[in-house]
Amino acid sequence: MAVGTNHALALTHKGKAFVWGAGEQSQLGRRVVARTAAGALVPREFGFQRKKIVDIATGDYFSYAIEANGTIYAWGHNGYGQTGIPLQQNQDDIIPVPTVVECLQGKEVVQLAGGNHHTIARTANGEVLVWGRLDNAEGGMKPEDMPEDSVIREEMTGRVLATKRPLTVPNLRAKRVATGTDTCFVITEEGQAYSWGFSTNYQTGQGTDKDVVEATLVDNSAVRGKKLTFAGIGGQFGVLACEKEEYSPAQV
Repeated sequence: MAVGTNHALALTHKGKAFVWGAGEQSQLGRRVVARTAAGALVPREFGFQRKKIVDIATGDYFSYAIEANGTIYAWGHNGYGQTGIPLQQNQDDIIPVPTVVECLQGKEVVQLAGGNHHTIARTANGEVLVWGRLDNAEGGMKPEDMPEDSVIREEMTGRVLATKRPLTVPNLRAKRVATGTDTCFVITEEGQAYSWGFSTNYQTGQGTDKDVVEATLVDNSAVRGKKLTFAGIGGQFGVLACEKEEYSPAQV
């Protein structure tokens, strides 16, 4: 299962996707009007006919599905290009139905995680990709290190606001990625955790309430020497987990 702010997706062992919840921003993959809103609270298969779906993911108000052949579909809110579908002038910022994310074709994406207005992804070879809104340091790198032709800048301040296409976070190879509202985590093959982004409530695990701009190793006494296997982020907190440790009676 995958859950957004007020919608949920479920994937069956047969590759069928079901969705339910609120749909005001087409996060259910269809338009929901007042007279049918109650029906949206019942899980319903949708959108993919005979396609076999192998993974699902959500952001706060948008969703993803990965088909068995590697094709990725996205739908829902897209105000910052967080679905990976380019923003167009004079176009609604909603992707109303599951739509192929062309910029991810051929990249062998195997995991997706959506935040408020951004997405982080992992490819089969461990490459870490980010796209969407980046003005809370969701990009994992300094703005000046981002290719100029890949970013959208705020007119008044000139600061990087969002991306035009997925960017690769440098010097990282991931086994797992995770994101919350505006904070990102990566678990590496070696079992280390890197984090970046919004950290007002210390949710990056870096011991600071300032934004963490670059992907930074989480290094403290709680995780040092452990092989981490899992990361999860809520709105204001983070969770890391490691392999089970065996203790001798003397240690206990």
